[in-house]
Order: sequence, then C-alpha cells, then structure tokens
Amino acid sequence: MIVLKFGGTSVGSAQRIRAVAHMVSAIAGRKIVILSAMSGTTDALVQLAQRIINAQWQEAEEAVVALEARYHSVIEELFETSALRKEVWQALAPIFAELRSQTHNEAFTQNDEKRILSRGEIISTTLMAFTLREYENLNAVHLDALSFMRINHNGEPEPQHIEKHLTPLLTAAPDPNALFLTEGYICINAFGEIDNLRRGGSDYTATLVGEAARAEAIEIWTDIDGLHNNDPRVVNVTSPVRRLHFGEAAELAHFGSKILHPTCIEPARRANIPIRLLNTLDPLAPGTLISCETSRDMVKAVSAKDGISLLTLRRHPHIKSGSPLCDYVIAITQLIAKHNLCVDLLTTMGDSYLIAVEEAPEVAQFAEEAKEWGSVLYQKDMTIVAVVGDMGWDRMGFESRILDAIDDIPIRMISYGSSNYSLVLVVGTVDKKRAMIALSDHLFANINLQSPEIG
Repeated sequence: MIVLKFGGTSVGSAQRIRAVAHMVSAIAGRKIVILSAMSGTTDALVQLAQRIINAQWQEAEEAVVALEARYHSVIEELFETSALRKEVWQALAPIFAELRSQTHNEAFTQNDEKRILSRGEIISTTLMAFTLREYENLNAVHLDALSFMRINHNGEPEPQHIEKHLTPLLTAAPDPNALFLTEGYICINAFGEIDNLRRGGSDYTATLVGEAARAEAIEIWTDIDGLHNNDPRVVNVTSPVRRLHFGEAAELAHFGSKILHPTCIEPARRANIPIRLLNTLDPLAPGTLISCETSRDMVKAVSAKDGISLLTLRRHPHIKSGSPLCDYVIAITQLIAKHNLCVDLLTTMGDSYLIAVEEAPEVAQFAEEAKEWGSVLYQKDMTIVAVVGDMGWDRMGFESRILDAIDDIPIRMISYGSSNYSLVLVVGTVDKKRAMIALSDHLFANINLQSPEIG
C-alpha cells in the first residue's frame, strides 16, 4: 500500500486533473489517493464565508455564482460528451445548492463556515473519480474522510480512531490493485461536527492515513522538485536535497521551509514510513526522500522564519534577594502560558531569559506584565535562520564553519545542542538575505553534486 497526496496546484486545472489520473493509473499495487481542493477554491470559500459573516448577501451570492461558473468551465474542458458533463454536474449540483442556501444565513455559525470550507476537497474527489472512470477505466473506492478522520477536544488527530475506522474500509476491498480515493484536510471533531486539520492540511491527512494503513511509502506531490538547500526566493543558486532524516525535515519545516508542516512529519516518523516529495510537473525528477536513513557529517540546508520578536528579561536586583530563582522561573513560564505565546527558542543564564517568539499582539502584553519581575528588552523585526544537517554535539567543526560564514553579521541569539539536527541563529530581518547568501557561499560552494543527498 502506498499513499499519494496531490496538492491544489497538482489538480488546479482540467489538464492537471487528467495528468494526475493518468499518473495514478500507471502505479501498480494498492494505493490511497488524497486530494486537496483545486488551487484557489479554498480561498474563494474563505471569502464567501467572510461575506456571509459580514452580512454582504449580494457579494456572497456573486461569489457562489463565480465559483459555480469556474467549475462549469472545468467540467466542459475535462469531459468530452454532454451526457457525461451532465452526470458530473448532477453530482456537484447539491454542493452549490448548499452554498447558495448559506448566502442569506443570518444565523451563520463557525460550524457552518467549516462545512463550507470542506466543500472544496469534496468537489476535487468527485471530479477525480469521474476522470479515473472515464479515461483510465478505473473505479476508485471512495473513502469518506468524515467517516474515519477525527480530532479531539484539543484539535489534535486521534490515530487510534483513524486506524480503527479506516482499516475495515480498506479490507472490504481486497483487490491487490485496489485504488482508494479520499479528501484531504477535512475531518470531524469530538462533537461529531465537520472540522479541519488546519496545520498542514492535506499533507497531515496523508501521513495520518499512511500511519493507519501501515503504508510502505507516502508520496506528497506538489509543483516543485522537492526541498532545496536554501530559499530560491532569496538565494540565486540552490540545489535540491535528495535525502533528509525525519529530524532534519522537521527542523527545516519548523524554521520556515513551506514544503511540509512539522506536524505532518510526526505520524510518518512514528510508523517509520518514508515520505517522498515529488513534482507533478516533472514526474521523473527524484524529489526529496525523508526517512530514518541519511548521511552523517553533512550540512543539508538553510531555512529562515520571519516575523520573530526577541525578548530579553533580567530579574530585578531587589527580587534576587527576596525570592528564590525557581519562583522567577515559574512566574515567567506561567506568564508565557497565560498569553499563549508561540515560543521558538528559549535560553536562560542565571537570572536572565532570552526568548524568541512569533510576533503577535499578546507579546507586548507579556512584555508589559513581565516588568513586574525584571527589565524587559523587546526587539521586533527579527528572523530565525536555521542551518540543518548532522548537528550532533560530537560532529566537530560545523559550528565554526557556520559562524565563520556570518562573521560580519550581528547575531542576537544562538541555539545549539538541544537538537541533533540544527544550529539556529537569530538575526535582524534586515540582515536575513545577507546571512542566507553567506551561508550558501560558505557551506555549499564546493558541494559534491554526485552525493546521493544533493541533486
């Protein structure tokens, strides 16, 4: 069994849907295909929901009409006979009828909004099922994601529930070449209402399904050739990274790489299922393989995360003598939890804290309340730059090479040793581009293109 997830751009047009259907038909063995909504659809549905919330009834109606017209056009291009076009539209018509029925809903709720957002993936799977049947002579077994994909009261997936409810659906089709088709992103919550996975969306569905189905491999198909060793939007010359350890991929994802959300990697890591990142526009390209196997003693990639603030906290002298350090530590920790700060890095030395957090309105509130305990330096417009690879403390030499590369760039914070896979720096966003170019020049200038790690 393999799991194949296709993103919105991969099924973003009639031509792309046909191409994906043909690719799927050429893959032997049992497979589960997971689809995102066609590119642009989720954004359109979000805008529709916002117009309903704002009581913009006319604009909401127009949004449904525009979306309906788009899919009429897709169906016209995708299917050749009028009879088939009519059959497909009859299958989709109830979805658009439901959307129209919501355009004057004065009692519109968050549950209604989530139901609207789920329609994009349902449309995609419907179109793909008809395409597979018409052009590839394949009858896909539809797995309704709402029948097995569930999140708990905290919004976290429930792997045991997923496996318990997915397994019977798979065993009911014992064909060694069975093709299953399901929706990404959408799920039900602990109250039995339609919801979504939010972080990582359809990619998260793919790895959770792969874990539950005990898949041999998970393939994530997008419109780029795997993950590169630096951000091509910032650095002119980059190379694809062909192999990454789960830990390396998680670090890159956490610190700015957009190809996967870090939560998506964990189910595959738990089940030790390799993930391959592939390009639907260039299916023969090797992409990037993420697994438990990778070469040691090698820097793999650099990523960056903007929108960071840095907080430097120093305990007041009068508090030092009157209160033990543990009280100060507890107070700051509780204050972080109170304001629900998204902390990326935290170091402490003596009675001082250095905290890198995602910028949010709550950060200023935290900084103000923290003044009760000590002085607070609040710096905005910072960027986290992560250098990822085999960064275990016993891998000597990498630290000096990295710091040598940026010896003329002000560094506000360094984190090393808490992870085996990264050395992380905080610099001013104004210095981000210069830092990333310098790291590429210093670390990758003499890269061995014959290495299995690099394309």
